[in-house]
Amino acid sequence: MTTDSLLQRLQRGEISAREAAVEQLAALHAVHERTHAVEWFDDERVLEAAESLDRTFAGTGPVGPLHGLPITVKDWIDVAGFPCAGGSAEQRERRPAHDATVVRRLRAAGAVVLAKTVVWAPTAGAARVAHPLDPARTAGGSSTGEAVATSTGASPLGIGSDSGGSIRLPAAWCGVHGFKPTSGLVPTTGHYPRVGPLSDGRTQIGPLSHDLDLLRLALSVMAGPDGHDAGVEPVPMTWDHVADLGPCTFAVVLREHGPEPEPAIVAAVEQVANTLAKVGLRRVEWPTAWLDDAREITERYWTRAGATGADAERLLWDWDRFRRRHLEASTAVDFIVSPVVVEPAPLDRPVIGDDFLYTLPASLTGSPAISIAVGLDTAGLPVAVQVTGRRWDDNRLLELARRTLVG
Repeated sequence: MTTDSLLQRLQRGEISAREAAVEQLAALHAVHERTHAVEWFDDERVLEAAESLDRTFAGTGPVGPLHGLPITVKDWIDVAGFPCAGGSAEQRERRPAHDATVVRRLRAAGAVVLAKTVVWAPTAGAARVAHPLDPARTAGGSSTGEAVATSTGASPLGIGSDSGGSIRLPAAWCGVHGFKPTSGLVPTTGHYPRVGPLSDGRTQIGPLSHDLDLLRLALSVMAGPDGHDAGVEPVPMTWDHVADLGPCTFAVVLREHGPEPEPAIVAAVEQVANTLAKVGLRRVEWPTAWLDDAREITERYWTRAGATGADAERLLWDWDRFRRRHLEASTAVDFIVSPVVVEPAPLDRPVIGDDFLYTLPASLTGSPAISIAVGLDTAGLPVAVQVTGRRWDDNRLLELARRTLVG
């Protein structure tokens, strides 16, 4: 059952919210049995929520645009009633009383939270999350369980978080679309561990799905100020129609001085570039350093707890300069096409810094970026391409992704 048909059938009352929840829970349990992707199940609570939606539907019709849609949520995002340990063994008894803002908004739009998914799975032992296509390979992280659940179809829509690529990387390796929104578009209120615009403005909450239209719909529901997250701006966004790309340009960034992308990745990037050229976009050169500088700045950011005051001041100065150079370069470039990662899902190993080489720049600049699942390599492993847009161009970026896939 495709997401479109499921959501349409729920809206028309052809399938009840309870029936959809039962079907997706069965699929999610089956996926969990072979991958260990789920952190918390509470099927009784889920079915009660679905039955409440059915009673409302019988009286007044659909609750909202996501009426009855089953979703999953990363275990770094609060869902009232479910535990939320934030990936910490010491916090396994933590049970938040309130939903994160994004969860509250999704539930108000009719979504049903099926389960909480695993964060940063171990790379060995019984708790390891297996890759959905090949258990010998890594699913990536940190939105590990979300990528597995959504890529298998067990969850039509997943909600993860991304600081330096934590949605985009596992989405690429598992074969599902993953979106990091513009910084300041979606509140992070209720993210655990807590993040904020000054403590970690890179971290954003975003969706994963096989359905680009569902990504847009989810973002339209989650976006906007909530009166708590001081980093969210009241920028008007139009989500109810397909964005007009107009005359625009794109650049391809394949490599600077880092590791060489595998041939299948390079071929996928060039295929996307050729498709965009065919539908009328103009290819130009990206004029400034992008990958190496982002990696160096981020490595200093990762170790900031041990930095001196002078070190911290220099880090912020270099970060500001990086953002300024990107802003200046973007005046002539609407979109950047690149790999998400240099290789398809590798044999099981820890995720390392090199894996985030291509995803770090958009996190530093606050730009929207999407990992687009474009196909499989000769070994049957998912291949993805990243496209990064200008800040607040999230809807245009989703339209560009759609054109990438339909040609």
